[in-house]
Amino acid sequence: MSALRPVGPPDIARLETGTRALRAVDYLRGGEPCLGDLRILVRESTRLLGARNTEETRRRLYVVLADLRNLAGWVCFDAGMPVSAQAHFSHALTLAALARHDGLVANICYRLGRLFLHQDDLDEALTRFELGQLAAMRSGDEIAASILSVNSAWVWAKKGSADSASDLLARGREQFAAGDHANAPDWARFFTENDLSAMAGAVHTDLALTVGGRHARTAIPLLTTAIEGYDDGMARSRTLSLVLLSTSHLVEGDLGNGVDTGLRALSSAGAVGSARVRDRIRRLASHARTRAGAWELAERIDADTAASTGRAS
Repeated sequence: MSALRPVGPPDIARLETGTRALRAVDYLRGGEPCLGDLRILVRESTRLLGARNTEETRRRLYVVLADLRNLAGWVCFDAGMPVSAQAHFSHALTLAALARHDGLVANICYRLGRLFLHQDDLDEALTRFELGQLAAMRSGDEIAASILSVNSAWVWAKKGSADSASDLLARGREQFAAGDHANAPDWARFFTENDLSAMAGAVHTDLALTVGGRHARTAIPLLTTAIEGYDDGMARSRTLSLVLLSTSHLVEGDLGNGVDTGLRALSSAGAVGSARVRDRIRRLASHARTRAGAWELAERIDADTAASTGRAS
């Protein structure tokens, strides 16, 4: 992969293979275990931009490098490094624009929006999702549009707007049904029927918190379906869905299932190196503290957090 010679298909194939392998590790084990290998791959790949290339090869190179930086941003976000994540996403957007690949631009905007959503910066998250929708419309990519619609629905659920959340969720389902899933790019293959169910469950869980507990009854079967459908390769997504399911049970008043599911989430979280998962677990503890019958869950989470902090120091 020398920068002194033209980049060829084998170079691009190696980058695609490396990015795909790291993405699989991220889904399975979280962002933290990916950081070392990812930094090496980013460093090695950057040199390729100085190589002599044909216009067609350069555009393919821009796409694969944008995808790698997109993954790097997501991994850093998951590992609790938001400043590094934003820097990688910025590089990714520049490269995707140079490649004139609006579908990839849409996906980067989605992931950047999720960073702001996690930080509870709802207006900034919504802005990123809306920018992504514009790119998805330009590309005609219905899968990208669906991802952005259901994530926008999640923002509106957190804002307490049931009508906006429901409308966007319905739109996302329609776009999902129209999408070309057989030819989905690597960066969008995670978004299956199962993940759509998880996102709908997330929307209704937050509506249960902001609008009314009745939404928990809708969230529970959606999240249960998602959890049962995730295989071991999507361990982090399954863990995050367990957190949401526990929250919905607690809101509904089913404290037994809420605590049991929360303990399952806590156990699953131990196998995933993800600051994002740990943040969500701590938020679950906050919900559990407000319900007398769920204090055990909050205490177990607090004890696990203290033990993890002690090991890290």
